[in-house]
Amino acid sequence: MSKKALYLLGILATILLGTWLYVTFCCNCCSVECPSLKKENHSKENPTKAIHFAKTSGFHFTSPDLSYNCNNNFNFLASNFNILIPVSDSIDLGISKLRTVLEKNNTTVKIVGVYANNEENSSIFTNLGLARANSVKNYFLSKGIAEKNIEISEQLQDELTIKDDTLIGSIHFEILDFNVNISKIKNWQTIKKNINATPLTLYFNTGQSSITLTQLQKQQIADIIDYINHVEGSKINITGHSDNDPGVRNTNQYYSEERAKFAKKYFVSNGIPENKIEASGKGELQPIADNTTEEGRAKNRRTEITIK
Repeated sequence: MSKKALYLLGILATILLGTWLYVTFCCNCCSVECPSLKKENHSKENPTKAIHFAKTSGFHFTSPDLSYNCNNNFNFLASNFNILIPVSDSIDLGISKLRTVLEKNNTTVKIVGVYANNEENSSIFTNLGLARANSVKNYFLSKGIAEKNIEISEQLQDELTIKDDTLIGSIHFEILDFNVNISKIKNWQTIKKNINATPLTLYFNTGQSSITLTQLQKQQIADIIDYINHVEGSKINITGHSDNDPGVRNTNQYYSEERAKFAKKYFVSNGIPENKIEASGKGELQPIADNTTEEGRAKNRRTEITIK
């Protein structure tokens, strides 16, 4: 065989190998085709209606400008709200494209977390669905999607599909019309006034290393998180307090600050951004009960959570 023929065969082999690698590594996540930019025939009068997320276990959406299809999604373990790492590169690519769609059409994506009643919920949220949705929201924020373009919600499901200890279809997405965004419906000033009038109060035992919340307290936290998610510049304000024990007066301020820091760390571990929380201590300066009794002193050793 001549050198020229061998040279041509080499070029052909290189092209075939390159095509095989592209199909294998780019398209292995997609049900039909690689993520692509495709023109869709939608009405321009109401672009929001033309943006659609397919209700499947994958990450599929269409808009007037593009169609993105991939079978991968965010994964969680049962009774857990932490995203399993690593997140697929195909999801990151889809988020990048989604950001463009949301900004161009001035719309909002609703992240819906699925949960079952038989799951053990150790989060600060009222259910694991909201906790999972919040985890995905934080991931979206880290990828550049603006907070104003994100809502979170939950969906109760009788049974969850589990494969190899991993929940299948525990997150799905919807597109909302920005004009009916919840941030434009609620009276946030009244909500803040009500929250601060009856602050969430946590009491601590000596040496306590964890926080256990009642369902009512979790609902209070849900209201607080809802507020800081929608009101720009708002923060959670955590204030620690102590009794006036004269034997430890010099350290009362220290203990009140440590209680506030402990509560802040707990919130951060549950997916609340650290830059949205302020923690401080007031020592024994603001008692709510009689310090002459042990019961009163116990009530004064507390942490109050409000909105700033």
